[in-house]
Order: sequence, then C-alpha cells, then structure tokens
Amino acid sequence: MFPISDLQINALVSLFVWPFARIMGVLLADPLFSSRSAPARFKAGFALLLTLLLVPLLPPQPAIPVVSAEGVAVLVQQLLIGLALGLVMRVVITAVEMAGFVMGTQMGLGFASFYDPINAAQVPTIARILTLFTFLLFLLMGGHQVVIEILLESFRTLPIGMTLPPDRLKALAEWGGHIFNWGLWLALPVVAALLVTNLAIGVMTRASPQFNIFTFGFPLTLLVGFAALYLSVPLMVPAIESIYREAFAFMQGMLKSG
Repeated sequence: MFPISDLQINALVSLFVWPFARIMGVLLADPLFSSRSAPARFKAGFALLLTLLLVPLLPPQPAIPVVSAEGVAVLVQQLLIGLALGLVMRVVITAVEMAGFVMGTQMGLGFASFYDPINAAQVPTIARILTLFTFLLFLLMGGHQVVIEILLESFRTLPIGMTLPPDRLKALAEWGGHIFNWGLWLALPVVAALLVTNLAIGVMTRASPQFNIFTFGFPLTLLVGFAALYLSVPLMVPAIESIYREAFAFMQGMLKSG
C-alpha cells in the first residue's frame, strides 16, 4: 500500500475541479451548449469529458487546498471566467433574436409567438426562425470547435489563480450594447422596406379615404415583409459570420493576461 497524504489528495482534486468549473461556466452561458433541450446529465458529462481531455494539456496549477477559503475563491473565479466567455456568444444570439423581434413587429406579426422550451419563454416566430438559422450557421462555420479552442487557450493566457481585470469586465459590459447595434443592423433591410410600404399606404388612404386600410394594408405589409426577408437572408450570412468572428476576437482579447 502506498500512503497518500492530504496534500496529494488536494492536488489531485484541484487538478480537475477548477478546470471543470471554468468549462461548466461556458456550458451554462453559451447559447448552443446551454440549450434546455439537452439534459443536465449530458451537459455535466460533456463538461467532465472535456475536463479529462484538457487537464493533461494545462499548465501547472497553484498549490492551493480546494477545501479552503482561498480554494473556494479560485473556484468562483473560474466559474465567472467561463460565464464571461459564454456571455460573449450569448450576446450574438440575443442580437439576432432582437432583429427577428423587430422584423416581426414591423410586419404585424408581433402576436405570432409560441412557447420556446429552449428559452422557457414566449418567442416571436420570426425571431425563432432566425435563431435556428444562426445556430446552423454557427455549426457550419465550426464555431463550436473555435469556442473549445479558445477555452483551452484561456488556461494558458489566463491561468488558474488569475481573474479577469476590471477593464476586461468593463469591456464585457459594454459588449452587451452590441445587441441593439447588430439587431437593428440585421433588421434594417426589412424595416426600410416596410417603412416605404407604410408611407405608400398612408399616401393612398390620404388620397382615397374610401379605401379601408385594414382590407389591403395588413396583407400588403405581410407580403412586402416576407419578400424583403427572403431577399435579405442571403445577405445575413456574411454579416452574421463577421459578427461571429468579431465575437471570437473579443473572447481572445478579453483573456489576454497583459
């Protein structure tokens, strides 16, 4: 029998617990990995599998007991770093959802919503369609692989025991402002087409008051809205790809230790 001391047990446990906390933080916040359609056991098992695969590639960890105040502080730091990484990608998906919400509202489909089990809320139909489109584009780009690579690189650029500097946290908070910028940018073609349509309907009703706006206005708005959405979807592909690349670059820049 080989004697095992408490120090060796703590070192062995910390070797897996702290990386697991950072990985689990990413899985809890990333919109793709945190989907409610995936069982919690699958997420925990996937996080454990990633931990087992990444631990041999990680730099040496600080000799801090896990069951201590300092060890708990390190655990919380790792969880917050993972949540910050996942939040960067969450902003991208939320911006697309906002674009779909603006489009649906302008088209008169604000009432056309259904319960989304993934977000556990009422989501507009147009927003849900664009979100699925964005998820498929994310997988087509290999974005899930890029996120895992950035996660592995984060252990080198921001080793365990270090935390995000205040300026990076401020930049992360300002990153959330892109929800409105990107959302309106993606919805702008449809909104512009509907604005011209509504102006034309207003001129027609002003020139001929006998026309009933509810008779032809709503169908015309739907027709123009869907036509503009159909024509703008191919243009969204390079736009969303550039947004994803900007998000990946922001994640890498946020994790730099310098």
